[in-house]
Formats: sequence, structure tokens, C-alpha cells
Amino acid sequence: MKPARLAKTGSALIALLALAGCAVESPQEVAPAALTHIHGLAFDPGQDALVVATHGGVYRLDIRETPAVVTGPVGGLDIDAMGFTLVGDVAYASGHPGPSTPGTFGSPSLGLIRSENGGVNWSNVSLAGSTDFHDLSISDSRISRIYGLAGSALERSDDGGVTWMSVATIEARDILSPASDAETLFVTTPEGLMVSRDAGATFSPVPDSPPLYLLADADTAQGGLVGIDTGGTVWTQSEADGTWSAGGQVSGTPQAMLVLPASGRLIVADDRGISASDDDGRTWDLLWTS
Repeated sequence: MKPARLAKTGSALIALLALAGCAVESPQEVAPAALTHIHGLAFDPGQDALVVATHGGVYRLDIRETPAVVTGPVGGLDIDAMGFTLVGDVAYASGHPGPSTPGTFGSPSLGLIRSENGGVNWSNVSLAGSTDFHDLSISDSRISRIYGLAGSALERSDDGGVTWMSVATIEARDILSPASDAETLFVTTPEGLMVSRDAGATFSPVPDSPPLYLLADADTAQGGLVGIDTGGTVWTQSEADGTWSAGGQVSGTPQAMLVLPASGRLIVADDRGISASDDDGRTWDLLWTS
């Protein structure tokens, strides 16, 4: 998961899709069941909406409504958006084409694609047909630097994704370059949380950290991280002294997470659907039911 803050979900994340020159359809309100295999979450502050990257396209979740209204897939595109990140108005994605995705996107892998207008149009940046980044992360402090995870290969681009270099081999579930520092990269691994301070060249364990599965930038003035461990417990870290505090639980296996800017609200996609918490996971508001 991966910023944009995702998940990444990371990193883990998320806009709307159609390559330049392809026909674009208006998003349609859809049944909630359309959100299957969620890979990433991001936030569009302009429309106060979550952007949800899934196995069958990218959707919007209008959280101003109760229950939230789901629309999409944006552009009528059914891409499998494995890697996704959103920085300002610019979105990057990777993954695979779906059954009706135009051939101009590349096959069997999308490589890196980019949208500069909220996902109305997309363009191929690099690696079309050859690379599937399962996670992407960009720091707000240097938006030309992109980290991409393809299998166990960690790659980095310093020119907005045009060219790439292999920087490490690492088994990771989630990668995160925090908003304040593009030289730093956190990764969740089977051995625990690791950090690189030299742009992915070398890694070392983060002392006294829980066994995290997903990771997000806390997006507060104090800095710090928010994560979910392999048992489903929410953890928060203080940047001031690096200590970790346990919160509540998610339901089942978490798929993606993010922290909303300004409010610090935690959003998680798990077995319940998509939920929000204002108290580190101790209580939850269900936004969308799976």
C-alpha cells in the first residue's frame, strides 16, 4: 500500500482511467458488489471522495453520502489496477489489462501509466507490456522519484517513470516513501518493518516495530506512521521518539489503507468492506459493505 497517500497502499491507490485517444464513458453508479479485490485507496480532496483501485477498474466512493455512493469504473475501463498512487492531480497506475481494455494500454502488463486530468485520459509512460508493479510510492517532497515493486524486484525512477534502475531485491508486501523525505523508503517484509535511508539501496530493521502488513503515512505535523500488523491490530508510531502504540482491530485480512489528510481519519478496506476510524481502529464507521 502505498502515499497518495498508499498503499499502499500504497502506498496502499487511485484515480480514473482511459488512455489518450480512447473513448471515455461517464462513470455510472454501480452496485457495491462491483468493488472486488481492492488493491489500493487514495483520496481526492477536490470532490471529497475516496478513489478505489480494484481488480476490475478504478471506482469513486463519495463519502459525503450515507451510505457512500459508488460510481465507476471510471472511463468504463476494466483494468486490474495493482499498483496505484495519487500525488496532487497526477495519478500513476500499473497492473494488467482487463477483458475489454483497449490494446493500446499494453499486454500482459500495463507497465507505468499516468493521468494528469483526474483519470479522464491516460498515457503510457514506460515498460508497457513488460512490467506489473504491485505497489507504487511517491513522496510529496520529490514527485519525480517513483518507487515500484515488481515481485521481489524494487525499482526506482528519478525522472517521473521514464527510465528505471534496479535498486534492491526484497520480499515486501507494502512500500512507503513518506511525504517529507524521498530518500527514505519503508517496506513491510516477513522479517518485519525495514527502512532505507539511501533511496532503496540498503535496508535495515526498524527497531521495536510490530510485524506490520500494511503501512501508511500518518500525515500529521508530528510525522510518524500508521500500520496494520499480520494479526489485524492497528498501530501508530510517534515520529518524536519512534514508539509504537496498539489500537483496535480490523476484520479479517486488510487489503488497503490510508490516512486522510488534515483529519487524520483512518480508512481501511477489509473483510467488512471499507470502514473509517477516528480512534486508531477502536471503533469503526462502515462506509461501504462488501
